[in-house]
Amino acid sequence: MPTFDNPAEDAMEASAALRGLAHATRTFTDPAETYPVLGEVLAGVRSLRQVLDQLAAAHISARSRAHTDAGSQTAGATAALAAADELHQAGTLLDTVHDRVDAAMSQSGRIAWHPAPEPLDTTGTARATLQAGDLRLTVWPDEPLGEHQRYAYRIENPATGQSVEGRDLFTGVGAPVSPGRALRELAVFLSAAGEARQYAIDNPGQHSDNDGAFPDWVADAARQHPDAFTELIDHDPDIAEQASRRWVSVVFLQGEEADQVLDIIERAGTDAAIEHLAQWDFGDETTQAALENGYVYDHPPTGALDRTATSDVYTLTYSPFLGHVSLLRTHDAAPDPALLNIDTAALTPAPARRTVERASVRARRAEVTDWFARRPGASASHGRGLAL
Repeated sequence: MPTFDNPAEDAMEASAALRGLAHATRTFTDPAETYPVLGEVLAGVRSLRQVLDQLAAAHISARSRAHTDAGSQTAGATAALAAADELHQAGTLLDTVHDRVDAAMSQSGRIAWHPAPEPLDTTGTARATLQAGDLRLTVWPDEPLGEHQRYAYRIENPATGQSVEGRDLFTGVGAPVSPGRALRELAVFLSAAGEARQYAIDNPGQHSDNDGAFPDWVADAARQHPDAFTELIDHDPDIAEQASRRWVSVVFLQGEEADQVLDIIERAGTDAAIEHLAQWDFGDETTQAALENGYVYDHPPTGALDRTATSDVYTLTYSPFLGHVSLLRTHDAAPDPALLNIDTAALTPAPARRTVERASVRARRAEVTDWFARRPGASASHGRGLAL
């Protein structure tokens, strides 16, 4: 609660409240709530304008007590007046912010928000079923988990009566894909499980990343009929072509991390920045993390103030004004090592070998993630997640 008489304590509380508001406004279940939020934000802008004026007045009225670390009162008073002038200019800029937010609130007040559309039908025509080898596969749309779309699925072996269901087939962010497309993606994971099962048989005591994704009887059935799953995956030739035109996020930086890359761009150009950011690309591992977390795009996402540059399979987007940098790579593509002067071995994950250098790079990568985003590679569910 505000004290109304302790500026330092109230400033800390206001800062914490704004952080909470920044988190809470990431999504709106009811868009009609944006109007009252705008009203509170507008009131906050007015109060902030007053705070800046009062901070400036405090610097001016107490300038006789201002000294530098060296003890110079003259220089201290000059600094106090300069600070007050900057605060007055900031307050003037806030007047424009106030007018813009006020205009936005006026327009928002003219909107009559309609109810959300009915949820997808999860029975009948929304389902897709087919036979792949000994397994019968069925998928249907499930409720989205946050911003991530997902499908539920059932895998059956009619000969043995065994079956298993799951709700962790995630299909990225945005509009749901067709059931047929989700079915093909399920086949991709089943094929990988079959290959992992074969690897475990051929190499006793060793395991791969796809071990345990499905029950053993499912993995065995997928292993025994690899051609059936390959045919299912390749059934629509447009799928591979569409996938090759998609982009996956390699790394997103902001703040001081982004400033370092922006300095590289200014000093050595965008190609040097792309080469620098490519150290965050671990090939299939990066692609899988992007797929699981929904960081896959039909077009490189850019804002009005963003600039873009392309080199080989990479697309760099950056904004010196907003202070962020993003590197994306074409889906299912490897960069040209001669062009980027990087080692392709670093782009092919080797589960049995982890170097100290790679660990340090991954540690730096973890430091620049969004406060509110799931960590890279984490599934959206408590169990193992499947994603496009």
